[in-house]
Amino acid sequence: MNIKDNIIIKDNFFNKDVLKKIHFDISTLKFSNRFKDIDDKNTIYPDNSHTPYQKIYFNVELNLKHFAVLEVYKNLNKLFNNEKNVINGKHFYFLSTKHKKATPHNDRADVNCLVYLKGNYLINSGTGFYDKNKDTGEYTLNTHVGFKENRAIIFDSKIFHASLQFNENCGKRYVMANFFLMKNKND
Repeated sequence: MNIKDNIIIKDNFFNKDVLKKIHFDISTLKFSNRFKDIDDKNTIYPDNSHTPYQKIYFNVELNLKHFAVLEVYKNLNKLFNNEKNVINGKHFYFLSTKHKKATPHNDRADVNCLVYLKGNYLINSGTGFYDKNKDTGEYTLNTHVGFKENRAIIFDSKIFHASLQFNENCGKRYVMANFFLMKNKND
């Protein structure tokens, strides 16, 4: 699975029956504010403040036997010709809402598989990918992927990214975030 420095977009990631089951699932779950899960007065956030930037995110952690998690593994194995490089994963449903500014960040995992689950088909409810200027620390939007239900974005977690729900004409969205560690980190 060669993901290093890449962004892969896959529409129709789940089959229609699985997506319908996921829509029902997210309507029955209690999402908790992610702010409470990560708040730490010693944490420095992307804007170099102590202000938690994820307070607009709500989540439900999914276990490895959850039906949607099993489908993600199955679909990634198909997409990458049954390569078995994934050694560990953390999986969540996220609900995010409109916010004031972009919060570019990268993740601690090797690979992120973000699947848009439910929301309005809006370009500004999608995800932006950024380049970081090493001298100034400023971020420049490089790639913009619009929100479309059942679209998966599989990417190197070291690429800076952020929800673009701070722009006009955006709405709330449900996504499934899957963070993976890989056997061969050079891929």
